[in-house]
Amino acid sequence: MKKQEIFNILIIFIFSFSANYYYGSIGVFPIDTFAFFDSANFINKGFLPVRDYWTANGFFVDILQSFLFKLFGVNWITYLLHSSLLNFFLSFATYKFLIFKGLSFKSSLFYSVSVSILAYPSSGVPFPDHHSLILSVISMYVLIYSYEKKSNIFFSVSLIFLFFAFLSKQTPAGLFIILVAGYVFLYSISLKNTLFIKNFIITSFVFILLLIIFLLLSKTGIKNFLIQYILFPITIGEERSLDLTINSFISSLLGEFKFFLVVILIIIFQLLSKKNKNRFILDQTNIFFLILIFISLINQEIMKNQNMIFFLLPISFGIIHSNHKFFKDLKRKVFIFSVILLNAFVTLKYHERFNLDRKFMDLQNIDKSQYISGEEISKKLKGLKWVSLENQTYLKDEILLLKDSIEYLKKNKDNSIIISYYQFINSEIENNIYSPNRWYTDDGVSYPKYGNKYHEYYVNFYKNKLDEHKVKNIYTILPLDQKTFNFVLKSDCYKSFKINKLLLKHEILKCFAN
Repeated sequence: MKKQEIFNILIIFIFSFSANYYYGSIGVFPIDTFAFFDSANFINKGFLPVRDYWTANGFFVDILQSFLFKLFGVNWITYLLHSSLLNFFLSFATYKFLIFKGLSFKSSLFYSVSVSILAYPSSGVPFPDHHSLILSVISMYVLIYSYEKKSNIFFSVSLIFLFFAFLSKQTPAGLFIILVAGYVFLYSISLKNTLFIKNFIITSFVFILLLIIFLLLSKTGIKNFLIQYILFPITIGEERSLDLTINSFISSLLGEFKFFLVVILIIIFQLLSKKNKNRFILDQTNIFFLILIFISLINQEIMKNQNMIFFLLPISFGIIHSNHKFFKDLKRKVFIFSVILLNAFVTLKYHERFNLDRKFMDLQNIDKSQYISGEEISKKLKGLKWVSLENQTYLKDEILLLKDSIEYLKKNKDNSIIISYYQFINSEIENNIYSPNRWYTDDGVSYPKYGNKYHEYYVNFYKNKLDEHKVKNIYTILPLDQKTFNFVLKSDCYKSFKINKLLLKHEILKCFAN
């Protein structure tokens, strides 16, 4: 490896790690910030996602984070190590892929650093949407490389990345799996060579078999996994896809995602400009990334989450830059300069919005300089700059109430569960029972609400976990209260007590709702 390349990789490493650690530690949006903190820690205590707590996504994210906690300890630094590693991995893979596509070391470094700034730092903490899209993009890199090099080994590797992306979150990874399956079939038929089809089937079979073995050995259960991770999320997707119209998609493309429209038009122009004996030559990299962009845009619209796909722009600009050869002399220089300038502008624009303003975490209107060290609440949160949306005006009160609640909960010796957006508290007090649900949201996404065909299954799952662990108390921390569990317990089956302005205790009596 050349000294220049080693230096470039070191630059990518520094940027990807420092950007994610620094910006990921600014501000708190509790339900998202701590989504995988307690749940991952409790895997090391014997609890498993799907088997012990209901989760509709994030299966792989939980398990990987638990492994890192096991190795390096349960703390904020280890928590961000997870997302920082993936941020580097994506940036490094982008760098190597652009070099493979013909870009120079310097140009590849430029676009890769842009990716490292816009990819994971928008969230900073482990998040299923980021994992799914990032691993899918890396899979596309390896897939394109495998086809151009006619390598079955790398083709299998690309599928493995894609399957882990699916285990992080079903979309957009599931859509990419369909894309790859269709492409493999058409490509193999056109070449009259079924080798890649056989490899796809074998790799998929082995991965699914290993997953089934894991589900059986861990006593998670195939049915449990299918309902929680496949069938229930499909009902969410069906409902949300009905809201997506061509007009709304075009409106977003012309508004929030206008730079993607620029990218799409340039790539289409490049495709149509490549002629050989009066026949269009379809470059598979351009085709793949056009489809990748459309899938990502559609998924972003359906999921209705904060936007997190802008890191695809530097990747796209890098690919566009690598296809500059059909221009000549001065036009080529003007084209390259324009692409570089546009990428720099886009990177700075979305860096300001999502890293500096922390828009993904809904902290864009918060004065983030008025923070309190997370260490004041828990030593495990050393390095976190605590400032939150809900209680900015009463930040000191929030901190004092959290500390008071934690001290009270430490004294509790009964079998209890804690229902809260602050999902580091279980780890701080060393509680031994995890809540039967990862997230408690009222939008029907984190668990099946009344009216969903899997609601009854979820209620029975929840009841069984309360009964299995002989839970005597349920503690809720505002804004969550008894409404998060009153579908299981009748109002006369528990007694509620106010401990402080934040913490409520609900003592379970000897009855369950039918």
